[in-house]
Amino acid sequence: MATLVTIFTSVSLSEIYIAQAKLEESGIPSFTRDERLHQTAPYISTLTSGIQLQVASDDISQAVEVLQEAGMLIPVVEKKDNFSKKLKWIFLIVLLVELIYLLVKYKVFG
Repeated sequence: MATLVTIFTSVSLSEIYIAQAKLEESGIPSFTRDERLHQTAPYISTLTSGIQLQVASDDISQAVEVLQEAGMLIPVVEKKDNFSKKLKWIFLIVLLVELIYLLVKYKVFG
């Protein structure tokens, strides 16, 4: 038996039902996870990963294709830019300069 894999998550039960209907139209069986949690305590559902729509591992590629065509999934684009790493270094340098300035200003080592 194939394992179930989460292909779509949402905190909106309506979105989950629409996605599930799209999959059923294509003949792909799907299952919801944490649906009852959302119905009984929706405030907890937002703290978790929301409601999960799962399909069998054998149906992943077809299900993703159906949801992409429906505009519910956006293809993942891998970014290869190091801007966030550069930003971290810039922040660290500015922080160190500010620390040195404050140490000199208040004569901590003098």
